[in-house]
Order: sequence, then C-alpha cells, then structure tokens
Amino acid sequence: MRKLLAIAALAAFGVSTAAAQSSWTRELGIQGGYAKVKPAGTGANDAINVFDIPGGTFSLSSSLGGAAVFAILPWHNKLAMEMQFSGSQINLAGTTVTGARLGLRGDYALGTQFYAAAGGTLNYISGLGNNETMQLGVQAAVGYRRRLTNTINGRLEGSFTATNKKALGAMDVYAVHLGVSSSLGGGKMAPASRRANNRAWEPAIGFAAGYENMHLVGTGSDVGSLSFPGMGGSLTGLAPLASSPTVFAIIPMGQKLALEPALDFHSYSPAGGPGVKGINVAARFDYAVSGNWYGAVGGHLLDFSPSGGGGGTITGADLAWGYRLHLAGAFGGRFEGSYSLAGKSTKLGVPAINTLGLKFGAMMPLK
Repeated sequence: MRKLLAIAALAAFGVSTAAAQSSWTRELGIQGGYAKVKPAGTGANDAINVFDIPGGTFSLSSSLGGAAVFAILPWHNKLAMEMQFSGSQINLAGTTVTGARLGLRGDYALGTQFYAAAGGTLNYISGLGNNETMQLGVQAAVGYRRRLTNTINGRLEGSFTATNKKALGAMDVYAVHLGVSSSLGGGKMAPASRRANNRAWEPAIGFAAGYENMHLVGTGSDVGSLSFPGMGGSLTGLAPLASSPTVFAIIPMGQKLALEPALDFHSYSPAGGPGVKGINVAARFDYAVSGNWYGAVGGHLLDFSPSGGGGGTITGADLAWGYRLHLAGAFGGRFEGSYSLAGKSTKLGVPAINTLGLKFGAMMPLK
C-alpha cells in the first residue's frame, strides 16, 4: 500500500511539475505600442507621447518607451527570464550617435494566460555629448498572453518603468504594448524545395534588421545606419527620412511568387510642442529563383505629417536579392541585399535618395 501511495505521489508530482514547466516556452518576438514618457517629479504638463509599430530603435523617447525585440527563456516552474533589446547606430556627416535599450526581467505565470513581471533596464547613449552615458531603471509589468495560431503567440501588456537622473534625467514611463512571438525550439521548417503543395513560399510574418546607407543625391551627404531591429521610419522624429519598413508579411500567390507588404509607424507628440507622425509602407513581389534564392521588385511610400502642417509624401522603387534559411524552431531566416531609389520632394525639402541595404530577416510561419 505504501509503495502504491509513493508511486501515486511521484506521478502526481511529475504531472504537476510538467504542467508548471509548460507555463513558458523558449520564444523570440517583437512588440510595439503606446508609451507616455514623463519627467519624474515635475508636476508639469511635460509628458511625451509616443506610438511605435514596432518599438522604436533610434528616437530616444521611443527607446525609453520600451525595447522592440524580446526573448523568453523558461527558468523554473512558472518563472521565465525575459531579455529585451533594441538599438541603432547612426552616422551623419562624420558624427556617430549610438543608442540602445536593454532589459532583463523575470516573468511569473499567474495562470495559463495572465502573468506579472519585474526587472531592470539600461539605456545606453553615446555621441550626443563628450561622454557615453548609461542610464539604469527598474520595470514592472502585467500582461495577458494567448496562442494566436499553431506557431504564433500574442500578448498585451501594461508596464511601468522608472529611470535614474542620468542622460535625459529621471523619467517615469507608462506603456501599453502588443507583442507577437514564436518558438525557438521544436520542429524544423521544411526546406523551400519540400514545402506543402510544392510551393516555394509559406505564409509568414517577420521583422528585418541590418545595415543601410542612404545617399542624399546632390548634397554629398550620406546617412548610414546599423540597427536591430531595422531603422524603418524611426528617423521621422527628426527629418522626413526612412529606410526599409521593419515588419513584413509573406503572402503566397502561386508556386514561385509571393506578395510581401511591409510597414512601420511612428508618432511623437510632446506636450505643448509640435509633434510628427510618419507611416512607412512598402509592397513588392518576391520570386523564388532556384533553391532558396529569390529576387524581389516593388515600391515604397513614406507619409510625413507634422502637427503644424506642411507634410507630404515620398515614393520610390525597390530591388532585392536574397537567400532563405532555417534559424531555430519555427523561425525561418533570410539574408538580403537591396537597393532603393526615392524621388525628390520639394514639399518636404528632401532630395532624391538612393539606399543600399544589407539586411537580416527573421520570419514566423502563419500555420
């Protein structure tokens, strides 16, 4: 009898442990949304409202609002460690500015769908003054998560971050972010040559990162950026300039052809001052050439809208050549070289821009 009870107890413990361990899986994801950045203790109407899809990489206010990319690593039972990151380096006329947002926190499952989190943040800024600055902070969050498809998870999260007085001064940040993620473990994606129905493409969503150089025709100036995730329209907070959109989708349209729409959106609204909105969209056709190689052709549009008026649009054409591969778990990846031509805009006072890009993409299948 005692042996039976012992076996039953061990079985129950094993089941409960397995259930607890299943609260989290290894995942990589991207997020964005709304953040209110408020100088701490001023009692004034001096908050900055930012809205970023996905999270910003260059704008300091957007970086304070939250990191764009996150990774979840199960730790023990209902606890997981979450790492967050976004960052970029911009070079303009010999001046290099580097900014990054790092986060590390513990996520605790309160049930099958709700969770709470707490941890720390670090904002790194270099190039705005004589010295580099590291600004520390603490963060807390509550959220709701659920499975959206067989391979994609979604979450909605409210968070609070408080930073110390370095860099831009002490800040209180209130944010609401929407994120999507996919597993870094488990089954491997089928190679391009052996996918369902012999199609070269499968439905997916993804995000891009990498290097881009924008040559401002006729000015002798270049703007170079190295960014993770992609720069996208993050520069619209300063000027009507945009590189390739950060988030994209793959929509199969036959055996070898796919439609690829892409976008990012950034809004910056300081209290009592002029704000700006920038929506950066693109669409192209991807054609599978041989094996995992592909070519692409399409166009893009940037709509730049300052709150005081005087906005406008910039349009252009895009070419790309790339190679697809498997990364980890459900994730596919790609390396791509691209070249874009954007026309001159007299309304915005922007010359024609030629952009060379070398980018990496990570893709979550929509199964």
